[in-house]
Amino acid sequence: MSTNKPLLRIGAICSVLSALTTTILIYGPDASNAPDFDAVQQLHQNSMHLYKKWILFFHPQFAFIAALAAATILLKRSPALVGIGIFYLAVWAMTEMSQQAYLIDALNQMWRPAYLASTGADKELWRTMIMGLRGLSDSQYFVLLFGFGTGSILMGIAFLSEKPIERTIGLVTLSIGIASLLAFASYYAGLTAVSPLIGFWYTWLYGPIQIGLRLLTGLWLLQQVNAYQSETTNNSL
Repeated sequence: MSTNKPLLRIGAICSVLSALTTTILIYGPDASNAPDFDAVQQLHQNSMHLYKKWILFFHPQFAFIAALAAATILLKRSPALVGIGIFYLAVWAMTEMSQQAYLIDALNQMWRPAYLASTGADKELWRTMIMGLRGLSDSQYFVLLFGFGTGSILMGIAFLSEKPIERTIGLVTLSIGIASLLAFASYYAGLTAVSPLIGFWYTWLYGPIQIGLRLLTGLWLLQQVNAYQSETTNNSL
């Protein structure tokens, strides 16, 4: 049991870092809107445009490490839920990292500079590639949203217990997972009836709830470290 303590500490730190990255992603400043296609391509030099993509690259790493640390506690209690839940969260994390890698590297370090430097047929070729990336990026969002929603539901159920802090984490995680799958159904499966609800959720509720959840999860992980330390001390007496 004591071998989990370093991972739990790291998980707690990563959970707090994921709360920080969530805060920046939702409430941090954005670059001004570009008026046309060529102006948009100039954004590859704009740090205000790029910084959130870098944060989005690291954000799922922090969140997944925190989930992995939590899984070491929950696995014995709910092995099926946690094992499958971690798989879907891994799908989410890797897909989101890949999505941002395409946007940081392929789009902003290669294709946009090439488009701006080219003329004639070459310029149209680069324009086509840039336009095509929209479909690829959205398809990756398809995968990551489903993975995040499914993984959150399973981990949320695994968290449910008689302990108030675990029950709170479980219920909030479960609600985030359900909202994510409803958003998936709204965007990709034609369930447009829930679109106003999803818009309200992401505009007004998601930020504070997700930030609070990640901070609470970090606190819970630290509590597990302290519990293991007390257990080890008592066993040695």
